Amino acid sequence: MRRRRLSSTSLIRSYNATSILRTLHAKGACTRAELARATGISPATVSRIVNQLAEAGLIQVKALAASSGGRRPALLEIDQTKLHVVGVELRRDQVAMILVNLRGEAIRRAAYPPGTLQPEALVTHLAQRIHRLIEEAAVDRGSLLGVGLAVAGVVNRAEGRVVRSVNLGWAQVPLAAQLEERLELPVLVENDANAAALSEVWFGQRHPPANLIFLKTEAGVGAGIVLEHQLFNGPRGMAGEIGHIPLIPDGHPCRCGQRGCLETYVNVRDVLKRYTELTGREADQETFFRRAAKGEPAARALVEEARQALTLASAHVALLLDVEAIFIGGVWGAFSPAFVQEVEAGVQRVIDQTGLEKSVRVHGASLGADADLMGATGLVIDSWLTPHAPDRSELVRESW
Repeated sequence: MRRRRLSSTSLIRSYNATSILRTLHAKGACTRAELARATGISPATVSRIVNQLAEAGLIQVKALAASSGGRRPALLEIDQTKLHVVGVELRRDQVAMILVNLRGEAIRRAAYPPGTLQPEALVTHLAQRIHRLIEEAAVDRGSLLGVGLAVAGVVNRAEGRVVRSVNLGWAQVPLAAQLEERLELPVLVENDANAAALSEVWFGQRHPPANLIFLKTEAGVGAGIVLEHQLFNGPRGMAGEIGHIPLIPDGHPCRCGQRGCLETYVNVRDVLKRYTELTGREADQETFFRRAAKGEPAARALVEEARQALTLASAHVALLLDVEAIFIGGVWGAFSPAFVQEVEAGVQRVIDQTGLEKSVRVHGASLGADADLMGATGLVIDSWLTPHAPDRSELVRESW
């Protein structure tokens, strides 16, 4: 099955139009002459495409540049409200979706419980819901760059295939190809931790660090890795699978059969189980963290265990990958500013002991519970607009 290029909709399908839009995105604003020099496209072709893009409302005049003689040339910029992306977060208990513009502003959102996890049936229903989302948002389909999906599990991004997802009970599901066939739009699929990392790149801090780690916690545990502004997947898409690395010697038993794994200390279900064993009382997530915030000894002890495990994991990845920032997602990143600050202080103590002159900032997720969902939109924006080498429009597959 042939796959679609990320620039395969309406006017923006042409290579020249894509090159011009990417250049404008990278530089912020350019004159026609600067676009011709940067892209290698002839001035006449640049003018023709610029006129078409302007007529379509995709670019606009920002200001007039200084003139070296004669009429002052127009500085052109992308109208980031006129290009759109759909993001989908796919979990066994909920499918969430959002349609945003390039600024990350939500135009329309929806969420529903999947009626089935059988891949073909789920994809068919998902396509119907995405069609409805686009119609309700009242945006031109020609303005859509594509659809990004965040999925818990191992993903072969190059093939758009879910290799293994315990959460969904899937193995070797060609999700992107199946959804593209129904939507007639380009589709990219990524591991949820990697998607969450991209949420920080595109929609997080005003000036995101070039090298960062996003630690997904709460249920499954994983790390999304960004190095030099680029997502690092590893050769088999398995980079960041840190949930079952033993951290605590002779620690709590983990469901994987080992002891002391990071996941067993931050997986909320495991934490709540230990809370019941310690106190003889059951508690849901909200009740547990409320009790911890009030200083209940058993709850505080378990929170402290989680903090120690997250500190060790964060220190290891900070030193191993030389990142500048670590973002903690899920309930642990949102629990309290003091908790995150204590993790940061612990990480810095480890680094200081090495004698290295290095500092690492630790933050909660900038977008909170929307990290995976917005990261799914960032996946498309990252692949389409960032002029990495090789050309990122060809990143997913040459045979689209």
